[in-house]
Amino acid sequence: MITGDGRCSKSLGVLLCHRLASILAQAMEGMMLASNRWVVLRGLTLIAMGALTGVWTVTAHGQTDYPTRPIRVIVGGIPASSGDIGARLLSTKLAERLGQSVIVENKPGATGALAAAEVARADPDGHVLLFTASWHSTAAAVRKSLPYDTLADFTFISTFMTYGMIVGVRQASPFKRIEDLITFAKANPGKLTFYSVGAGSAHHLIGEWFNALTGAEMVHVPYKGSPAAFPDFLAGRVDVMVDTMTFGLTQVTGGKARALAITSRESIPELPGVPTMSTMLPELEYESWLGLLGPRGMSPRLLERVNREVREIAALPDVAARIRDLGAIPSTSTPAEFRARCEREIARFKNIVVARRIPME
Repeated sequence: MITGDGRCSKSLGVLLCHRLASILAQAMEGMMLASNRWVVLRGLTLIAMGALTGVWTVTAHGQTDYPTRPIRVIVGGIPASSGDIGARLLSTKLAERLGQSVIVENKPGATGALAAAEVARADPDGHVLLFTASWHSTAAAVRKSLPYDTLADFTFISTFMTYGMIVGVRQASPFKRIEDLITFAKANPGKLTFYSVGAGSAHHLIGEWFNALTGAEMVHVPYKGSPAAFPDFLAGRVDVMVDTMTFGLTQVTGGKARALAITSRESIPELPGVPTMSTMLPELEYESWLGLLGPRGMSPRLLERVNREVREIAALPDVAARIRDLGAIPSTSTPAEFRARCEREIARFKNIVVARRIPME
């Protein structure tokens, strides 16, 4: 309200209060210049109309501003997984830049499909987003049916980072080079095991791709995330790690594991002397990704806004440094580029599923 001395009450929005004060001043000036009742009535009418116009302006702006409430970022991985780490890095900066809370919610299960299904059902107003990884593509390759269309039911916003995978062993392992592992695995089919973060995950399919290209027959052992698998790996209950750089790099640099090869296109300075898999197997070149999606139907204006935020955040020096510390590369994209990447991955993963006779769930 407007107090007797003309000041604005703190209980109203500043925009509305200032507008009312301006209109009131104009009306009172008009009433002071004329004493007839018609002018007085006209002045009061202006006040009422101005108040209504002011309320409508605030409401209309509130409906178009983004965000208008906390943003939920749904992640298909467990806490401390690659997806979780990336989601929290991005969400922290989003909250700072947007001036609104950004809440990361972990919803693991079904190769990321549970998280994706929740976002697919959400309103396309940008307040429920999906931070996902290549498991968004693998789910389409390994599942007979999904409660959503992997491509059509989502708005592809941007990738955030890309990274290769590590094929490694624990420090006590006799295998010092990737060639040693391949030679033993081929001579002893079914003797070695490798872990992944779940049946049908990119980790699983890369391991099977490795089997197909080398003639090795390592047995797949699925876990619910890297943190769940790693203790068994260290204890020797599973022989080989096929894991993302974002999780595996710290285990290698910390002396807990030995990297034999990486699937990235190029070697990385954090792992000197570790070859790329493509030096021996040119077909086995793969980089996973972490990125942001929304429900189908996000407006072009909103999509452009969120895409720009992701791009600018990934380019921040402190964020880029953190991403590189994880063994990844800051890597953003246009929505069209992101969608095309997923289309290519789905086709590739479906070929692996067929070649290795991986049962679809």
